[in-house]
Amino acid sequence: MPARTCRNGVSVCEGQRVAGRNTGPQDQRLRGRDAERRILADVLDGARSGGGSAVLLSGGPGRGRTALLDGVRGTAGDLTVLHAAGVPSETGIPLAGLHRLLRPVESETDRLPDHRRDLLRAALTRGALADADRFALYTAVLDLLRLASERRPVLLCADDADHLDAPSLEALAFVARRLSDLPVAAVFTARDDHGTTRGAEPAAGPLVPGVTELVLPPLTERAIHDILTDRAPVTPASAVRAALVRSAHGNPAVVLSHLHALSEDQIRGEAPLPDPLRLPERLRSALLTAYHALPAPVRHLLLVAALATDPGVTVLTGAGGDPALTVGDLEPAEELGLVRVDGGIVVFPDPLLREAIAQDAPAGRLRAVHAALAGAVDPEHAPAEFARHTAAGASAPDAALADAVEAAARRARRLEGPHAASLAHEHAADLSPDPDVRACRLATAAYQAYACGGTERAARLLDRARPLAVSDRRRAVIGLVEAQLSMRGGNAIEVAERLYAVGRELVAHDRALALRALVRSADSASLAGDPVRHRRAAELAVPLVRAEDSVSMRLVAAFLEGCSLSFRGDYTTSTPLLREAMRLSEGLDKPSELIWASVGGLRLGDAPFVRAVTARAVAAGTAQGEYATLPAALGFQVFSEFWSGRFPSAAGHALSGLKSAREYGQPVWATQHLASLAMTAAIQGDVETCRIRARAVTSQAGELSLGLPAALAAWALAVLELSRGNAAEAFFRLRALVHAGPGHGHPTMRLLTAPHFVEAAIRMGETEWAHTSLAGYERWAEAVGSPAARALAARGRGLLATGDDAADHFENALALHRDCGDDDVEQARTHLLFGAFLRRARLPGRAREHLYDALESFERFGARLWVRQTRAELRAIGTAERDPDPPATGDLTAQQQQIARLVADGATNREVAAHMFISPRTVEHHLRGIFRKLNIRSRVDLARLLN
Repeated sequence: MPARTCRNGVSVCEGQRVAGRNTGPQDQRLRGRDAERRILADVLDGARSGGGSAVLLSGGPGRGRTALLDGVRGTAGDLTVLHAAGVPSETGIPLAGLHRLLRPVESETDRLPDHRRDLLRAALTRGALADADRFALYTAVLDLLRLASERRPVLLCADDADHLDAPSLEALAFVARRLSDLPVAAVFTARDDHGTTRGAEPAAGPLVPGVTELVLPPLTERAIHDILTDRAPVTPASAVRAALVRSAHGNPAVVLSHLHALSEDQIRGEAPLPDPLRLPERLRSALLTAYHALPAPVRHLLLVAALATDPGVTVLTGAGGDPALTVGDLEPAEELGLVRVDGGIVVFPDPLLREAIAQDAPAGRLRAVHAALAGAVDPEHAPAEFARHTAAGASAPDAALADAVEAAARRARRLEGPHAASLAHEHAADLSPDPDVRACRLATAAYQAYACGGTERAARLLDRARPLAVSDRRRAVIGLVEAQLSMRGGNAIEVAERLYAVGRELVAHDRALALRALVRSADSASLAGDPVRHRRAAELAVPLVRAEDSVSMRLVAAFLEGCSLSFRGDYTTSTPLLREAMRLSEGLDKPSELIWASVGGLRLGDAPFVRAVTARAVAAGTAQGEYATLPAALGFQVFSEFWSGRFPSAAGHALSGLKSAREYGQPVWATQHLASLAMTAAIQGDVETCRIRARAVTSQAGELSLGLPAALAAWALAVLELSRGNAAEAFFRLRALVHAGPGHGHPTMRLLTAPHFVEAAIRMGETEWAHTSLAGYERWAEAVGSPAARALAARGRGLLATGDDAADHFENALALHRDCGDDDVEQARTHLLFGAFLRRARLPGRAREHLYDALESFERFGARLWVRQTRAELRAIGTAERDPDPPATGDLTAQQQQIARLVADGATNREVAAHMFISPRTVEHHLRGIFRKLNIRSRVDLARLLN
């Protein structure tokens, strides 16, 4: 049916066009508003079935009221849509809004009784209405809508209803309360502070009495992330994404405006973001409507509160500029809901209003208020805020002010962490007239930014500092910070070289800094799997440390020397040094030192110590704001978890580490965590997930010369093939690691993979390879004295031996496993291998018990492929499983079983999706199938069933 167009250009048609524009399916989904969209869909369905209803959507500026209204119009193709938006300039014109709304159906007035038709036409033409005629006019409007709905159901949309004139709004409210037996739906939108938009008085009551009001809350962070994914022209850098999410405060209009204002380089993180990110002009104007109506003294106090970090009453009145002003002068703003005073603190319920007030002020006024706040803030207790206000309130560089801010920056490091300290050091640099001093302070700011995970900001600060550096020491310090930044995303071999050169240069200037550069060089060499470069750094570093030096420096020396000797295979000499590093870590709380101690624990096979010390490192890094250390701490924590069967914990920590590595710009550790997730998938028998992750790791590791994650990914694939019964593939993968050079393999990983290599080699008949590999592993296991390592060595001997000797070795391995009590996965595999040996030796009774123990453990871990191997061994001896009933999850597919176990362990849909590299929607689809197959209704039921 063709559209019928009126003189004002508004059309009523069948199909997808309303008000002269396409309202078909939206180009982008309304993120985070699923509940509201369902309610609006119900309102439309009610109109289609003859039971009309009304709803009022309210919310602050930019929260998506109009977008939701456009969305409901876009799905109303079979309805007649009447739409009008309130216009502030017509608020004082009676019936102006009703006149615009009803024009598309004015021809239906011919069907009204004469007196109602005449009254309606006269009122809309004259824009006037006597009080005595109000009821008659309202019922005439209701009758008009009833007649229009006889042809097709009607959707009535009143956008920005708080800007409609009062008579129009009263008429529409009258109609909205009487729709229950009509095929008419009404949707209103208004600001949630709609009373303030009509003046400076708060709302006296509901805007549309009797109509359900649906207040739109700020969007969740997840929804803002989804909007960025939908609308960003290029993939945002993790740090940029995080900054945009924070600045949006749940407001979709803000994040979309920021995206529109930023360049692609800024979105990718290759250029700095504006500081601050400015609110869009229209949104800022809408937020400030009530603010601008307040008296000047109240606006001044609000500006002070907006600029203060912690706007306490004392600070507010101290910086107010007028002794007569008190917090009581904020009462008009409190009545309007702009602020509230809680326990002496001025709180802005909408943080965007706070930003809007600050961005609305002229530069001169801002400088004056900052200067006043600098005088009111206590630099001892709030050093970062003092630094910020002092710098923003200064009109030119000032050495005395710079020194005061520098002192505040040092206090800020102790009280508020590296992020606050970095900002304060930068403020001190900005105030410093001397270029060399400015370079020093910028370098310090860069290092603190590096420590808290601000990689991009640290790089920009170094770019500013580098041209100002005069002395060799200053240039070396800048080079150190710059090289440490490169550790997180640069080629590991190249970074090891850079750090070694910086350390050698610093030896003459600062032993502690030289040691730090050299241990970082060794770290990079270790990530690359390069023992030569590691040894070179250690040999230069260790002599720098003296007996009277700090515990931290002595720990580093013991750690470096022990690791270097371990790389060379001198396990007997390296073990006491590594134990000394572990001992020295007991009283320390610096994340870096704790991480080095954890590496020493891993080299000694002490998984319980590693778990404990990395947990301390994570807690310390979080508490101290050194977020840059979290990916590494979590990375080594995961190593200690997956072999002890702590899969939910290992997967959770690896996912957290992967997320933080991406957020803080650390591709090196993102690759390592992905490799750990590949190993977790391998142990649990998730073939496709393991392969996808391992391929990604191999590609990334090749670009960055990362031998450690490359070797871990190869190990994961070998474990996967062993669990599938493909010994040949496992053998060739692990043999390739023996000869893999730096960037492709790792000496320590060659050592740790030996038990699996021995197993694969024996199955292939390559006993010479097995003997050679096991001999090296036994030397290490005996030197470090780890029961878990000695158990695996004994198991290897059992695989190589025959008859009673083999059984003795297996029994010895199980006894050592029991002594360790922390290697559940390998203990279960020893039970499986021993059970298989006993079956072949025609000892089914003994075999059965070991196979049952293995099966129980593998089912608990969710190691599906090893479960399959164990059941095959049980069937080979003609024995049913211990429990004749099939497992509860027996009807589930492999993918559904993994999802079920993750959900039962408490993982959310998004965590499961990230773990399995599928979408949350796919997870939800599988969960419905899981619930149906298991005849359960909820996640709680699933947890009870599987745990």
